[in-house]
Amino acid sequence: MTIKRVRVEELRTGMYIHDLNCGWLQHGFLRQQFLLRNPGQIQKMKTQGLHEVYIDTSLGEDVVGAPTQAEIDQTLERQMKESASGGAALTPAQVSYQQEAVVARRILGEATEVMDGLLQEVRLGKQVDAAKAGPLVKEINASVLRNPGALLSLCRIKEADTYTFQHSVSICALLVSFSHALGMDAATVHEAGLGGLLHDVGKMKIPLEILNKPGRLTEAEFTVIKSHAALSQELLAGVPGISTQVIQIAGEHHEKVGGGGYPRGLPGEEISQLGRMAAIVDVYDALTSNRIYHKAMEPSEVLKKLLEWSGSHLDGDLVQQFIRTLGIYPVGSLIRLSGGRLAVVVEQGQDLLRPTVRLVFDSVRMIALQPRDLHLSEFTEQIVDYEEPQEWGLQAMAYL
Repeated sequence: MTIKRVRVEELRTGMYIHDLNCGWLQHGFLRQQFLLRNPGQIQKMKTQGLHEVYIDTSLGEDVVGAPTQAEIDQTLERQMKESASGGAALTPAQVSYQQEAVVARRILGEATEVMDGLLQEVRLGKQVDAAKAGPLVKEINASVLRNPGALLSLCRIKEADTYTFQHSVSICALLVSFSHALGMDAATVHEAGLGGLLHDVGKMKIPLEILNKPGRLTEAEFTVIKSHAALSQELLAGVPGISTQVIQIAGEHHEKVGGGGYPRGLPGEEISQLGRMAAIVDVYDALTSNRIYHKAMEPSEVLKKLLEWSGSHLDGDLVQQFIRTLGIYPVGSLIRLSGGRLAVVVEQGQDLLRPTVRLVFDSVRMIALQPRDLHLSEFTEQIVDYEEPQEWGLQAMAYL
């Protein structure tokens, strides 16, 4: 089996689509894998803003000279390390992960509860109460300044029945961190965080049977759920005191810099900077979270996908800055060292290729290790790659 990446313009009937190469909410097809039987399927991809897809040449026609999936992966790995070579974009943590995790867990719980109530009020037809969201942004911002890795790692753990609320809190924390990394002023950081909390309020106007559907959406259902971005913008535009920045985040987080996004299909130069940032963090959080219809990907793997989608979907310069915000191995990632030991990343330093890790398993002798921290900046041992915790029967987050 040979998997190749091809431009949509190169597709012909008889080719077998292996992967549409986009987030689940970026297309209206019932399946990710299927045989191209008619030109209408190709036109649908173009209309929905898809630029490159993966084909399986063992099940359909080939495109001579197209790069293989392995070649693409090697290129993305190199690009990710080049992005990280500029060093960490955030200032060093002020307190340890263990200290901040206690506070961050409380903040996350309280924020999820407040957002649950706020969004349920919107579902009942009430106006968005932004006054309830403001204090949450301040607490999340304070936690990020103390130790960004604590809250951001905990945000990856979501419950199915509270996903929408937890996702909003995650986007807030990610946008606050991203804004700090870009050197934005305090007022803009606050508006970015508020926009993150409120970016999906329009989903409260989507019928629950569509919003919570466990399987793939039909084309009609996909059209309905895509309306949430425009609904979010509309709801927030009617709230006194809500800034243009917050409204832009809500209305633009599904736009694509290459065009073809929704709700307005704006070209890149017409999407605000915060809107382009929101698109990046929204994809990142969605793909690193478990859903009924989607198994969470490891953060490092998602960062490579963000690089791959740069230019067509996402702002490439901002993606590189986002990688420097999180590190190419974000806190909570399971990594393999050159000596064969597996470890969990616990702190980022200035050198993003050499974070502080917690040793947990010896893959050579196949035995668990007594956890202990290793500052890679002080050793010659290097990170070889990230690992899938499930493949080793490990719960990486438990070691934090």
